[in-house]
Amino acid sequence: MKKKLWITILIIIAAAGVAFAVYYIWFADHKKYYQPEVVEPPVFHDIEFDTDLLIGVWKEEDLYYRYNDDGTAVTWDLADDVLEDEGTELDWTLEHNIFTHYYKMEIGGVIPKIYNMRVLELDVMEYDDDYGVSHKFSKVDEELIN
Repeated sequence: MKKKLWITILIIIAAAGVAFAVYYIWFADHKKYYQPEVVEPPVFHDIEFDTDLLIGVWKEEDLYYRYNDDGTAVTWDLADDVLEDEGTELDWTLEHNIFTHYYKMEIGGVIPKIYNMRVLELDVMEYDDDYGVSHKFSKVDEELIN
């Protein structure tokens, strides 16, 4: 009697193992694991701007920027009675259409501000940020400022 019981138990275990193996082999390729949606970033590589056009003084109403060829700049606002020598210093980069200002704070630290360059021509520059704020600058003759 004990022998029949052990044989029955072994047959049940073997059948369960075979059933599990068949289930795993059959459904292993059919399981759907969570796959997050892949969002492709916008392609910026086909947009290039000539950074040499950026060098100089740009004006939007009373707001001025002077971009230097070494990647530094200064900004000032005549509406706030701030002149160029009192302006805020910053570094800038322009890679494809991503125009970044790195503002140097007087208390220390750097604050980046990222813009999307739309137009950069000899005398017109337009860019905007991700919040919908647009800027349109015109190039100013440096002799008129000094």
